[in-house]
Amino acid sequence: MKIPKEIREKIEQRIRLNEELDTWFRENLDIEGCDHRDVQVVDEATGEEQLDGEYCDQIQHGDDWFSGKYYWEMDNGKYLCMNFEIY
Repeated sequence: MKIPKEIREKIEQRIRLNEELDTWFRENLDIEGCDHRDVQVVDEATGEEQLDGEYCDQIQHGDDWFSGKYYWEMDNGKYLCMNFEIY
């Protein structure tokens, strides 16, 4: 099967948007250990409040091993959410 032009163009657009978002995330957010390719927008954050409207909902697996979700408040009152794992 040959991929049709409409789908190819959407794939190319998605790749360009992913690159733009990746750059913005790295330049503007502390995303150490975050999966910035799998982001979600949610209505409410969970976990402990951090700074500037940020929240962290994490579990500790070992002395220096943590995983969970990190939330940044967005301009519309919703939250950008990324899974993370740091060890």
